[in-house]
Amino acid sequence: MNDEKKIKRASETELGNKSETNPELIPDKEPLTAEELIDLLKRTQANFENYRKQMQTYIEDIKKMAARDLVVQLLPIIDNFELALKSVPADVREKDFVQGMESIHSQLLQLLQNNTIVPMETKGKDFDPHNHEALMKVNSDLAKNKIIEEFQKGYLMHGKVLRHAKVKISAGPAAKEEVVSGVENES
Repeated sequence: MNDEKKIKRASETELGNKSETNPELIPDKEPLTAEELIDLLKRTQANFENYRKQMQTYIEDIKKMAARDLVVQLLPIIDNFELALKSVPADVREKDFVQGMESIHSQLLQLLQNNTIVPMETKGKDFDPHNHEALMKVNSDLAKNKIIEEFQKGYLMHGKVLRHAKVKISAGPAAKEEVVSGVENES
């Protein structure tokens, strides 16, 4: 017990000595002027306004990310609708069931459009690794790195890539083999 009291007294003595020798620990005796208080108030208000704007932006970003996760899960369903509708024979296309499927598909596309989600245009465009994923590269008459075919649609959300388009690109015209043959003298 005596040891604890000695330690406590020593620490109190050290604290007392620090405040006497260190001017930073001594509270200011002079009150702030009106101009200094107004300046402090303006800076505090500006800091609070900046904080409020940052939090607003942060909340909007969270909402966008939540919607993004849901839409990413919805895109394969839309892809399957498109595949199913492409495979419908012409003689059955006028049936009520098929028209109902087309109506659901158009509602899903409208839902994407309402949330600023747009499909990427790829056919005939130049390959861009930021927007496209090349699955195949084949020789063709088109210029090098032109998109020939789209395997899966890519989508943009608020101008940012939501899903990369999966595409086939051109490797350029096939290299013509130059056959070097010996030149015969015709004499």
